[in-house]
Amino acid sequence: MTFDPNHAVVGCLIAFAVLSFLDGIVVHLWRERLHLRPESRVEHLLHTARAVLFAPILFLFFGGAAPVLGLALIAVDQGVEIADMAIERRSRAFSGGLRSSEYVLHGALITLRATGIAFALAASQPSAAVHSLVNLLLPGAIVGAILHVVLMIPAPRRVRT
Repeated sequence: MTFDPNHAVVGCLIAFAVLSFLDGIVVHLWRERLHLRPESRVEHLLHTARAVLFAPILFLFFGGAAPVLGLALIAVDQGVEIADMAIERRSRAFSGGLRSSEYVLHGALITLRATGIAFALAASQPSAAVHSLVNLLLPGAIVGAILHVVLMIPAPRRVRT
């Protein structure tokens, strides 16, 4: 029995998707409400950029549609992630900074992404299981990106009469 790196890609993508939902939707949007805080506006913008990049990365790199272009988007995503880490302390000053659990979550996400990329590069091409998973994850990735973009739009101010 030989090891197929595509099996590891599937595992990494599933875990990454679950933890990304937890971090990006539950923590950032629901619990912390970063999109509503002026001091976190830039952080939410960076999260929005990463959410918008995720679907094309899934399709182009992991799905194998255009792996080199997908790798270029991964490099852009890495740059956005570094910018996000650089501003998070200031952005989260209102709550005393990131909680330890969120640091752990971010570390797990970075590890899963890097491991998934490495295994995808080791695989000669995406398997049917990887293609199926990419197709399963794409709608949620698109909805997550749209949600982040919509939340970038400031709510109209109510005029008192």
